[in-house]
Amino acid sequence: MVETFSYDTLFSETSTDTPLNPVAHAKYDFAVAYPAPETLPMDGLIQALQTAVDSDSEKVLAEMAYYPQQLGALELREFTARKLAADRGFAVSPEEIALTNGSGEAIGLVIQALTNEGDIVLAEKFVYMGTTNQLRRFGADIRGVEIDEGGIIPEALDDQITQLVANGEKPKYLYTIPEHQNPTGSTLSADRRKAILKIAHKHNMPILEDDCYVDLRYQGDVQPAFRALDDSGIVVYVASYSKLLAPGLRLGYFTCAPDLMRRALSFKIGSGPNQFASVAIEGFLKSDLDSHRDNFNPMLKAKCNSMVSALEEHFGDSGATWSVPEGGCYVWLEMPEASDIASIRDEVFEQGIESRKSNNSTPL
Repeated sequence: MVETFSYDTLFSETSTDTPLNPVAHAKYDFAVAYPAPETLPMDGLIQALQTAVDSDSEKVLAEMAYYPQQLGALELREFTARKLAADRGFAVSPEEIALTNGSGEAIGLVIQALTNEGDIVLAEKFVYMGTTNQLRRFGADIRGVEIDEGGIIPEALDDQITQLVANGEKPKYLYTIPEHQNPTGSTLSADRRKAILKIAHKHNMPILEDDCYVDLRYQGDVQPAFRALDDSGIVVYVASYSKLLAPGLRLGYFTCAPDLMRRALSFKIGSGPNQFASVAIEGFLKSDLDSHRDNFNPMLKAKCNSMVSALEEHFGDSGATWSVPEGGCYVWLEMPEASDIASIRDEVFEQGIESRKSNNSTPL
């Protein structure tokens, strides 16, 4: 009998024992922002890829024969530059944009380029746990910033930084999802963004802007990006095509100051993202971006309205409160203090419904 080799004394200090079992999802899974399958533009993406191959097969096949360049497919970066100018109000060149395997990779690269063990990083009091997991992995000391229904409270942010600095604990940077925030659904107003930028300059603190939900607005006005309000380089801008098209495509991007871009890309393993996906996305979006948004976002709005109506029907007299977002995928529910939600989670899951606890999203 062969003795099984043991790695127990060989694991790196940064590795974690991660379960390999597939995650069980409820039929009605409100814990993660999955789009309805019928909203995915698969026919359009397939047709766009076919059109690209048919129109210039020699060029496309030659590109497929090589590993993608580090910044990603040039045509999609050119489209992204045009989209940012038209939709988000700031100009960058294709050479200032890096495509990544989802916005999560972009955030991870920036985190590695900026974060040392013990560095203090600020984020909303409740924020996307994928980012907090990455921050913890690289040793960040995450501090939550006070929020209300409008997102980060600028005065609270300034007071918190001032107190930290007085204690010899200057924050390294601020991570924020300003548009349709995950998980609260809030959107920062233009006035708050301007105030936060002033605070960032006052304390010499970069802003890592995660704008991955900006295309998913179904009512109200889109707010200006932090990056559109400031071209000094203090803002690192991250966004995604996965949320708009299909999460399984895993395609995001970021743009930032050139010296930070070089440092961030030094942590990238391998080349740019999938070339097939890049060709399909660029071909589809350059002809169908507006029509897809016009079709997709009303579906999101209908689902949001259904959720809010159900909350009004079942929790209207309970003392519970909830957000009514103008876009994105998240409704934030706050139950009365005496409510014991944890005790019924398993029973609710057995009925096919899953939600996420607030303490899964707190950086504290």
